[in-house]
Amino acid sequence: MLSPFLVFYCDFVGIEMKKFKKSRLIVMIIVLILTASALLLSTYSTWFVNGTSNALSLVDNVLSKPFHLLSDVKSDLEHLVNTYHENEELKATLNEIDSASNELSDLKEENAQLREMLDMKNSIKSDVKLSADVIARTPASWSNELTVNVGSENKVASTMLVVGNGGLIGSVDQVNEHSSRISLLTNKKNSENISVRIQSGSKTIYGIIVGYDEKKSAFIVSQLNTSDEIKEGSKVVTSGLGSYPVANISVGKVSSVASSSDYLTKEVYIKPSADFSDIRVVTLVGN
Repeated sequence: MLSPFLVFYCDFVGIEMKKFKKSRLIVMIIVLILTASALLLSTYSTWFVNGTSNALSLVDNVLSKPFHLLSDVKSDLEHLVNTYHENEELKATLNEIDSASNELSDLKEENAQLREMLDMKNSIKSDVKLSADVIARTPASWSNELTVNVGSENKVASTMLVVGNGGLIGSVDQVNEHSSRISLLTNKKNSENISVRIQSGSKTIYGIIVGYDEKKSAFIVSQLNTSDEIKEGSKVVTSGLGSYPVANISVGKVSSVASSSDYLTKEVYIKPSADFSDIRVVTLVGN
C-alpha cells in the first residue's frame, strides 16, 4: 500500500496539473481574443481611414467647386477689363491718328489754296490786294455769302472783287471795321451786275453776270453787246468796266448758249473756274 504522503503528493500534483491546463486554456483564449481583436481593429481601421478619406475628398470637391468657379469668373472679368482698357487705348490712338490726319489734310488743302492764291495775286493788276481768311460760312447761306477777317481798318471797299480757289467768287457786299461780308456769284439774286468779257475766237463780246443756274452749275451772262456766235469753251474774264474796275480776273469758260425766256436775247452759261465747295482763303482786289 502506498503511504499517505505519496497519496497526498499524487493528489496535489493532479490538482496542480488541472490548474495548469486551465491556465493554459485561458491564456490561449486570451491570445486568440487579442489576435482576433487586432485583426478586426486593423480591418475596421483601414475601412474607417478609407471611408474618412473618401468623405473628406468628396467634401473638398463640393466645397472647392464654388471657389474654382469664382476664380474662373474673376479671371474672365480681369480679361474683360483688360480688353476694355486695350480697346479704349486703341480708340484713343485711332482718334489721335484721325485727328492728325484730318489736320494734315486741312493744312495741305490750305497750303494748296495759298499757293494758287499767290499765283493769281501776282497775275492780277490792281492797286489794292488784300489777303483774308474766311471766318464764317453758314450752311443756310452757303451758296449766298461768307465773311472774311478784313474790314474798313484794312481799307476794304464795296467796289472790290473777291478771288479764291482758281477764279472770281464774288464781290464785297458789306464792310465792317474788322470784317466784311462777301456776296458769292452762286447767289441766285446776283444783283452786283459784274461786267465780263468773252473771247470767242477773234471776237470780243461783253456782257453782265445776271444770275446762277444751280442745275447747270453755271453763271448766267446776259445783256450781250452783240449777237455774234459764241463758241463753247471760250474764256471769260472780268472786263474792268462798270462799278468793278479790275480786269482780267478769270471767271470761267462758256459751257452753252441759249435763247432767253423772251427769245429776244441770248443767255450764255459759264462754267466757273473757281471751286466754291471749300473756300478758306481769298484775295480782295480793287483800284
